[in-house]
Amino acid sequence: MRISRIRIKDFRSIENIDIDLPQICALVGPNNAGKSNILEAIRRVLGTSWVSASSFNQDDITYRDKDRDIEVWCEIEPTIEYKRFKHADPVDIHTLHFKYTHYKIGEKKGQPRFEQNCLDQNGENILVLANAPRAGQQRKYEPLVNIPSEVRNEVPLIHIGTNRSLKEQLPGARSSLLRQMFQEINQNFQDPSQTVSVKQEDGTMKDVSRIDRFYELMESAMELLRTDEFTAVEQSIKRNVLFQLGFNPDTDTDKLDLYFTPMETWDFYKSLDLLVTENGFSVSASDMGEGIQNAIVLAILKAFEETRKQGAILLIEEPEMFLHPQMQRSLYKTLRRIGETNQIIYTTHSPHFVSVPEYTEVLIIRKGDKGTGVHQSNLPNDERRREKLVKELDPERGELFFARRLLIVEGDTEKLAFPVYAERLNVDLDREGITVIEVGGKRNLKEFAQIAISFSIPTGIVYDTDSSDFQDREKEETYNKELDDLEREDGSVKVWRFDKNYEEHLRSTLGQDKYQELCQEFPNTTKPTRARLIAMKNELPVPDIVADVVEWLGDK
Repeated sequence: MRISRIRIKDFRSIENIDIDLPQICALVGPNNAGKSNILEAIRRVLGTSWVSASSFNQDDITYRDKDRDIEVWCEIEPTIEYKRFKHADPVDIHTLHFKYTHYKIGEKKGQPRFEQNCLDQNGENILVLANAPRAGQQRKYEPLVNIPSEVRNEVPLIHIGTNRSLKEQLPGARSSLLRQMFQEINQNFQDPSQTVSVKQEDGTMKDVSRIDRFYELMESAMELLRTDEFTAVEQSIKRNVLFQLGFNPDTDTDKLDLYFTPMETWDFYKSLDLLVTENGFSVSASDMGEGIQNAIVLAILKAFEETRKQGAILLIEEPEMFLHPQMQRSLYKTLRRIGETNQIIYTTHSPHFVSVPEYTEVLIIRKGDKGTGVHQSNLPNDERRREKLVKELDPERGELFFARRLLIVEGDTEKLAFPVYAERLNVDLDREGITVIEVGGKRNLKEFAQIAISFSIPTGIVYDTDSSDFQDREKEETYNKELDDLEREDGSVKVWRFDKNYEEHLRSTLGQDKYQELCQEFPNTTKPTRARLIAMKNELPVPDIVADVVEWLGDK
């Protein structure tokens, strides 16, 4: 089960967004852009068993404007088949719709009101039988208002927020990992074919149904619990109920029976707690420090992956919390495996949780004049493009998704030199959210540039007109023109070219003699290192093209 598309209207910073959600979905962007609001909107409507007007408040409405209504549409894939009555024809539920509004007229005018309904593929209300079908009786239909519990249970939601409190992941919490896992365990426990060996009075062992054995032991436990005080309370309640209903508590005891029942299996599972024993002392894991609780939550997530649970929707905020880079990469692999059979939607500030070849899984969230906006790439991720990107896979290149402005260069020479020149020109690339990435050669420039441009990231491209990547000059000229054609008049995409290459441009700027002197000053160094060391010399001029690039990067 997954949410294939979601539309959110007038919720917090979100005025109106409409998103196609992939199976694995990374929400990236600056703080306060609205990433968490997207997850929160989903959690509010799908993460509780009973969503109502009290699930929202005035602060949740965009601009706190009472004339606005919060609305959330969740398109579900595959569609949910529902029958109100056993012998009724099933209907396919395509979309779940939720609306937080206010009464417009009448005595309740201004008071909050909540609506929820099921829609078909055309966005229309679904009609279901008003009454159970009977032979010879004309069937009457009515809109399916509210969302039946059977339908809600078909959309299991798991939420892991930035508060890594273990209590939120224990079986008793509705949107927890362990609840999802133990519900399946409990379902399997109910299977009569599940047996356990029980020692008989004659000493022999006999296989009996595990569920029957559970109820047998529960009856024995209830006998122990049923003290005189327990029985007195039970009888007192029964007598008072009979009296309230108009019966004689002394003579009409057969009119009503009332008693406490033993716990069901699920009652036990959802009351489970995790204990940590250290130095001989046991304490609830929920009372441990944040770091330990986070480690346990991630261990539960790993167990979820290892047991291959499927069909759930996981909302995770900042999975990188408390993790060093190696563990971030490991957790990202775990999430991808979980995502094979479950939908995962997560927010992140870490390049270790995005991958350039999987750019269609990334949504960049930015806040503009009309609140939170979403940028998705419409660039087809065909096999040729993906194969090429996989060959150039480098976690550092994933930083492009987080850039306010992006500079794409061919290799390490420009990547090492340009930031030094930027610092000399008083442009702090990191503070301004500017990223410089090298793409492993000229032939990859266009591919990476097209991806960045498809996300509306302001992108600069620098290339050598005469690159060793090309042997055929005519093909290189054609490629050069394709790069030049990426430039846009509004300045959102800029292209610069070095006649021949960067080294020749630097030689021309410094003069032949000075350039040779510097090469002799830094012997036995690679070209990238030498370029950085030359750039660090404040007494030397900044090459004009480099100065132009830095000026564009620093433009706000």
